[in-house]
This record gives sequence, C-alpha cells and structure tokens, in this order.
Amino acid sequence: MAAQKVLVADDSPLVLRMLEKILVGVGLEVVTARDGLEAIEKAFAEDVHLVVLDVMMPRMNGYQACRILKTETATKRLPVVILTSKDHPGDRFWGLETGADYYITKDADPQKILDLVRAVLAGAGALRQVRGAEARSGIDILTRVNDLLDRKLFEVTILSEIGRVARSLVRFDESFISVMSVVARVVDFTVGAMAFVEEDDLDVFLLLQKPAAPALVEETKARLLEAIASARAGVPFAKVQARLFAPATAGGEEEKALGGFASFPVSTNGRLSGLLAIGGREAARVGAEREALLAQAANQAHIVLENSRLFERIRNLSIRDGLTDLYNHKHTMELLASEYSRAGRYEEGLSLIMLDIDHFKAVNDEHGHQAGDSVLRDVARLLRDTLRTVDAVGRYGGEEFAAILPHTCYKDGLRTGERVRKAVAEHAFRVGNRELKVTVSVGVASYPPADGVIDSPGALVREADKALYRAKEAGRNRVL
Repeated sequence: MAAQKVLVADDSPLVLRMLEKILVGVGLEVVTARDGLEAIEKAFAEDVHLVVLDVMMPRMNGYQACRILKTETATKRLPVVILTSKDHPGDRFWGLETGADYYITKDADPQKILDLVRAVLAGAGALRQVRGAEARSGIDILTRVNDLLDRKLFEVTILSEIGRVARSLVRFDESFISVMSVVARVVDFTVGAMAFVEEDDLDVFLLLQKPAAPALVEETKARLLEAIASARAGVPFAKVQARLFAPATAGGEEEKALGGFASFPVSTNGRLSGLLAIGGREAARVGAEREALLAQAANQAHIVLENSRLFERIRNLSIRDGLTDLYNHKHTMELLASEYSRAGRYEEGLSLIMLDIDHFKAVNDEHGHQAGDSVLRDVARLLRDTLRTVDAVGRYGGEEFAAILPHTCYKDGLRTGERVRKAVAEHAFRVGNRELKVTVSVGVASYPPADGVIDSPGALVREADKALYRAKEAGRNRVL
C-alpha cells in the first residue's frame, strides 16, 4: 500500500526539515514547497492527501494559498492545516475564514502536530475547528482583517465583497477589461496598461480605450518599460511579453500623440510586483487627489487581476496537456459533449477531426524521445495556427490529436482536415541540424451524419476513429 502524501509549505528550510523528519519517520511521504504559489502548483501536480501551510511566505502567503485551494473544484475537499507562530483568537478566526480545516502553532509539541496530521489522514472530521458564535459587527471584522492579515489579502477580501470582478473571478481577459474600465472612470485615458513582475519575467497587458495610432501605443509601451526599469534600478528581464486589447466599441477620431503619461508602481514585501500605467491627454492633467486614488486603484487592480491570472493558471494545470499546451483528453471530451449538446439543441453542424502522426514510433526510435516531443509540440502549434479561434484542439493521447469544429458540416470538416494535413506535410521539422519530414493521417466525422446513426459524443468519436483507421490503411498522409 502506497504511503500517504503530505504537502508542507514553509519558507524556512529549518522548519521544512523538522516537519519532513517527523512525518517521514512515521512512514508518510512528504512533498515540500517554499511559498504559497509553489504549494498550489504541487497540490495540483502531486496526489497529496493533506496540505500544511505556513502563513508568512513570499509571493503568496498561506491564507491566500488556502483560499485558492478551497475555491477550486479539484482541491476544495483537500484538508488544509495552517501552521503559524501567531496564536491570537483573531488569527484562528481569519485562518478558518480562508477555508482552513485546522490551525496549529509552530511552537506546539511536535507530537501534537503529528497527532493532528494522523487524525486528519484518518478522516477524523470531529477535529474541525468551528468559528465562534459571538456576533461581530462589520467594522469589527474589517478591523481584524486590517490588523491580522497582510495588505494584499485585506484588499482582496474587501474587493470580493464590493466588486463584481473580484467576486466572480471570471476569465482574465474579462477581468482586465472590466478593471481598466473602472480606472477609466478616474482618468479618461487613451491607452491603459497593467504590468506583472515575476522574478525575471514581465507580462504587460494594454487596453486601447480610444482609437489610437500604432506609434502612440508603442510610445506608451516604451514609457511603461522605462518606468519599470527605473523602479528595478535597471535590472533586466529574461522574458518580456505584451498583449494588446482593442475592443470594437472604441469609437471616435484616432489620436496621434500621447499627450501625457502616468505610472503607479505596486510593491509586495518591498519588491516591485506590478505597475499601472495610463497614457493620453488626460494623463497629463492628473492632480494630487487623483494621483492618490490611482495609487490605491493600482494596488487593488493588481490584486484582482493577479488572482484572476492565478486562477486561470491553476485551471489550465487541470485542463491542459503539459507537453503541447493543448487541452488534455478529459477536457477535450468535456468540450465535445458540450458542443454535441449545443449542436443538437440548435440543429447546427458539428465535425470532429481525429489526427494521428504517421510512423511516430520510428521518430522516437531513430531520433530519441526528445525529438519526438519536439515533433508533438510542432504539430500542436500547426494545429492551433491552422484552425479557427472557435475550434478546440486537444491531445487525445500519445501521438493522436482531436479537433472539435463547431458549426461545421462534413464537407467543410474534410476541407479543414486537408488544410491541417497539408500544413504538417509542408512544414520543415528540425531535429538538431537535420530536417525531418512528418505526415499525418486524418479521420473526419460529423453530426448530424449523412448516413448511419450518431446518437452520442462517444459515437462521434468512434466514427472519426474509424475514418482515421481507414486513412492509415489506405496508405497514410490522407484525409478520409
């Protein structure tokens, strides 16, 4: 019988070694993390039975990590123990408010910690601590949050009560546009941006609030990078990514000149973690009062959007294939079931493409598994580039892929399959200094079918799989 696995997160190597020694000594397997973000990622990647979180950790503290774990479907039933040096009633109250199941102090007898871990793993539900029944006013609660939790969690808690964006934790794209629209009520900017700093990586998201010349957007981006470089004392980034959102609703005459620029850095634990920037004529007329409001908005916007990014990243861990970044098998089948239901409801066409790399075993045998992985990634990229944005593509398993094509009849499905086949056949795959030719066989099935019976998503998969088999039997590198 495999040992039960405990995830322990603490930024103190000494505490980690102590807990690991105690737990391993009684036959438990231990996974360690140095901060809350790493703990969340390992909670999804590892099959753990219990999570022990320190409160004060870099990047993301234990309270914040617990809130995310207890919100996600995949981990919300995972028991969480908060381990901290704080032992005031308010600490316990807010530790449990974040969703923690148990709360214990670091100075407790090691045997007490071990007994708690054993009881949790044995499913001793009676140990769950219950919040006090005494009444607390809203002012009292906010005072406790301000006193006991770090500023970031406090602001997230407030925003979760007063803002739809923070409360609903929608997709990042929607969150970003919504948050920047709120900022636009403070200053009517032309281009707004939010930057996120993670160690040596920089992600920049820009929103075009009004029509603007490309040169104006580039100048805003350049000014933003200058502001960040200044705040970091010139320390360069290993990777910089920028993305522009330009909603179709933006109307009016195109602005040619920037006019003004203002930036508001966001710091976490004394380090630059983000920056809000606005560009446009109004940005040149920001007074002291609005500067103070924008500085506060920068912190709040960063909190809301950083949490949205984290949720999206965590969700992707559960639905994406790690090698190709396509949807994994499970999520692909969930999407197919949803599209099949929609097609039946609205009597719309739906096609499914099953694609298999020809002679893939020979690639691994002759060139090695790293070459095989490179081919899989390249095929995945070609699929993304060839298909429409409304299509969904996933790694079905091994060297086999599946593409879901909404609003697509059988003939159009065949045409799409042929585009994919041709794109792969014409692509120059590289293995070291050598060029490798790769082909694919493609099977297509559609709902409703021209003949036969397809009465379920599984039946659609079987028909596409049969077509793929016929394509391979007919000589490969073809679409049937």
